[in-house]
Amino acid sequence: MPTGLKSLCLALLAALVLAGCAVARQPLELADTVIADNRVWEGKVRIRGVVTVKKDGHLTIRPGTRVVFEPLDRDGDGIGDSELLVEGGLVARGTREAPIVFTSGAAQPRPADWKYLYLDFAREGEIAHIVSEYAYSGVQIHFCKATVTDSEFRFNVDGLRFSTVNLVAAGNRMHNNVHGIRYEERRSQAQLHHNDIRDNDIGLFVVTRSDDAARIESNNITGNRQYNVKLGLEQSGDVTLPRNWWGSADPAMIEPTFFDARHDPALGRVRAPQPLSGPVDPAGWQQ
Repeated sequence: MPTGLKSLCLALLAALVLAGCAVARQPLELADTVIADNRVWEGKVRIRGVVTVKKDGHLTIRPGTRVVFEPLDRDGDGIGDSELLVEGGLVARGTREAPIVFTSGAAQPRPADWKYLYLDFAREGEIAHIVSEYAYSGVQIHFCKATVTDSEFRFNVDGLRFSTVNLVAAGNRMHNNVHGIRYEERRSQAQLHHNDIRDNDIGLFVVTRSDDAARIESNNITGNRQYNVKLGLEQSGDVTLPRNWWGSADPAMIEPTFFDARHDPALGRVRAPQPLSGPVDPAGWQQ
């Protein structure tokens, strides 16, 4: 190639890179990795095994990132063992146009292909505009403060699961899971509002130890295949869910969608006072 033409080509390539038209990056591949410093993920990330963000670590996941959990079942229990465990800080903040996707790497994905995104005693937890699918738990949160907003949970066993938390969950869509939301209150300070919880087997599964302190109101909890709300075997206390949309404002239509003392006298009652007359807009929580 003539020297002048070669120089021109190199100059054009440099200009394209400077303009942001860089060559596509290779996926970041991680296997049983510990993060103890500050990391940023973007593009495509493949996880095989357990990635742990330790107490001194912090992970930022940028909009449009795709986190793929490779199929791995070490103990043969039918639940995938690839996971992201956060003990330090996590900011996974996508956008409406470019959500962060957590998904299975299986050729034919199914629920429980991977384990979960798990926040356990985390220092910081901010989750917004993510899509979590084909997990055992799309997001599981315990013993920490966190926000989960404007996200979609689909094709999981549990969409969102929590216990003993200070949690705000708003503007989320939970559909086509076994349980849209599953929780053990255990002194939680939880506020769940403007979520759309529909077309799951069970919309809201109150497993045990609820003292009726979680504030779950201004949600759409409707059209779930078995029950809109189910109390677990040790939930003997009542659970109050005021001002939600149940697909109807008629108590005679709402109450049969609850599994509670009406089915098992050892359980408490699900109470739904002041039902809404129509659905809420999940995006309305920011107004």
